[in-house]
Amino acid sequence: MAFKILIIDDEQLLREMLGDIFKIAGYDVITAENGKQGLDKIYSETPDFVVLDASMPIMDGFEVLKKIREDPKFMNLPVMMFTALSGESEQIKGLSLGADDYITKPFKAPVLLTKVKNILDRKKKSLDVNPLTSLPGNIAIKENVERKIAKKEDFTLLYIDLSNFKSFNDKYGFERGDDVIKFTADTLQNVVKNFGVPADFVGHIGGDDFLVITRTKNSIFLAESFIKLFDNGVEKFYDEEDRKNGYIVSKDREGVLKKFPIMTVSISIITTAMAKISDFAEISKRAAELKKVAKKNSKSSYVFEKRKFLR
Repeated sequence: MAFKILIIDDEQLLREMLGDIFKIAGYDVITAENGKQGLDKIYSETPDFVVLDASMPIMDGFEVLKKIREDPKFMNLPVMMFTALSGESEQIKGLSLGADDYITKPFKAPVLLTKVKNILDRKKKSLDVNPLTSLPGNIAIKENVERKIAKKEDFTLLYIDLSNFKSFNDKYGFERGDDVIKFTADTLQNVVKNFGVPADFVGHIGGDDFLVITRTKNSIFLAESFIKLFDNGVEKFYDEEDRKNGYIVSKDREGVLKKFPIMTVSISIITTAMAKISDFAEISKRAAELKKVAKKNSKSSYVFEKRKFLR
């Protein structure tokens, strides 16, 4: 689905010219001839991007921008200010109110389109980034996998999941649970950085689930290296008594007190070199099935596509 761009400008000729440029580039276009009409269309049309003229009658672009940023619903809506004035004071005013970029008249269409594309790409990535680990989320993961499938590239996927994380979180609280998630993300990134290849991808699916997409032939070594570092480091998040016992006492999903061992990690490894993948849904399903097999092991482990424990 094409991105929708709203052009707010009181000059009809300029609205039409900008509209033609964006339509040729594949965007959907809506227009408004003044600030008030522009605000109404933001609420009624929910555009993905706004090109906003700074100087307009009735309500100028700066006032429109201020109202956009005051509404939590639109605080992340990309806005590019458009002006015939090249003075620094105008640009500083717009940027201080929350404009994502500025372009002055006259302009060149390729420059305008590049600026718009870059802003949209950054916004999309920033909204998909996990706020705790700063790793890309499900949108980026899916795009990465589907791009490789479309190009018929062979790759290996590692699906990483923590066992006994919920019981840890229940006993020690969310703050310490967040520390474990950050430790897991940092450890995973360091392993991939040190032993993977530059094109490798690390993503955070959510909660205690992570994913690595790699082209390295050394995926098993990646899994073993991560398991070793995780097992050596995770105990520091437990109280001394629980470390000595090798378990914590916490409630299960039915509210019954039980003993839960120190956290372990389960890794599913799927490679397209052994069996081709048709789409993201298929590889997700296979990874989830393998994860169930890996979690049957009481120790940290990885499971390869053939369903045999390799450790």
